[in-house]
Amino acid sequence: MADVILDAKHISKYFYVPEEFKVLDDITFTVNKGEFMTLVGKSGSGKSTLLYVLSTMDTDYQGELILNGVNLRGQTQDQLAAFRNQHIGFVFQFHFLLPEFSVLENIMLPALKLGKLTKEQIEHNAYEKLKVLGMQD
Repeated sequence: MADVILDAKHISKYFYVPEEFKVLDDITFTVNKGEFMTLVGKSGSGKSTLLYVLSTMDTDYQGELILNGVNLRGQTQDQLAAFRNQHIGFVFQFHFLLPEFSVLENIMLPALKLGKLTKEQIEHNAYEKLKVLGMQD
């Protein structure tokens, strides 16, 4: 059996301004370790909203979100920030890469801040991720 790293259960989300609108309606899926997933849909269909929920940056939703075996419902903002720093990586549509650093250095920054591995280990891991994406050069 594959290791489940993301388990979204019955995720629903409403916007209330200018009027009540259900943007996510009972979304349920799992992602296993090593699996790649693509989210596609028309503009306004809720893709970004779902990603904000999955990233733990939006906590105003119904349902359950379990990442790496941790149920994130009810966690404080500080707990969620610590969890994101250790378990979640982002590349935003409008990226926030630091132009004074290389791509490799930008990838290394969160792990360097976390301080759990040596700089050499972090660089090796970041380079391996770049290789998976065909961006090692």
